Amino acid sequence: MNHPDAIREFAGYVGRPTEEIRLDEAALLLARTDYPSLDLSAQLARLDALAARAECHPGLAPHENIANLNRLLFEVEAFAGNDEEYDDPRNSYLNEVLDRKIGIPITLSLVYQEVARRCGLPVVGVGFPGHFLAKYLTPTGEILLDPYHRGAIVSLQECEEKLKTQFGEEAEFRPSFLVAVSAKQTLSRMLNNLKGAFFRRKDFAKVLTMIEMAVAVDPASRQEVHDRAMIYFLLRRYAEAMIDLRTYIKISPPDDLQIKDVRTMMHRIQAMHN
Repeated sequence: MNHPDAIREFAGYVGRPTEEIRLDEAALLLARTDYPSLDLSAQLARLDALAARAECHPGLAPHENIANLNRLLFEVEAFAGNDEEYDDPRNSYLNEVLDRKIGIPITLSLVYQEVARRCGLPVVGVGFPGHFLAKYLTPTGEILLDPYHRGAIVSLQECEEKLKTQFGEEAEFRPSFLVAVSAKQTLSRMLNNLKGAFFRRKDFAKVLTMIEMAVAVDPASRQEVHDRAMIYFLLRRYAEAMIDLRTYIKISPPDDLQIKDVRTMMHRIQAMHN
């Protein structure tokens, strides 16, 4: 399977009704751009096997289920955050996280969610800025969890501290930061992480692949159109860049701060061809 085939397969899957999209399957389809022969069934079976050993079920108290999940994933299996090579693209591919037992907050949360889901537990992803979390939904409230730090239970105060550590003391905490995210929102964030990792490596062809997949997840994203134009420019695909730049201006509000830079880029391309 080459990149266009992988992108088409991924696009077809995420184009389904929301309730038919499974995060584990979508994440593995995402990985097929780099691992074209990836066997989805075999990878999903690995998550099934983990869940079968988790000693969790809905009849247990939430804190008991959390303790059992944490024991299996972080003590027995030794999943851990990859502090040393945080920017390694492999941290964003589910198959690599299952192989290497290391990842970043979003992929470790993904593993946590998917093992919990197989056990019938109400664990969802939380798109907290700068540090993806999970939460266990209970009849009396929510328990915030940090799979990057061995499934630790996180308080609201600790969330505020994380925010200020990441974005500065002026960062303002909002309750919306702790809202559960959908599979598509999680995939968009994973793709954005990969875009950044490949861009920093100047692997613009792979950045373009991630953008094409991000557009499949959110066809209305103006930012992806903008970013694709920039990558086309870096790849010297100027005609395609111009199409996206014109599209971006057409679909953007007049007060969009990026329009000035977009027009400058268009003038540069035109000047190169005069």
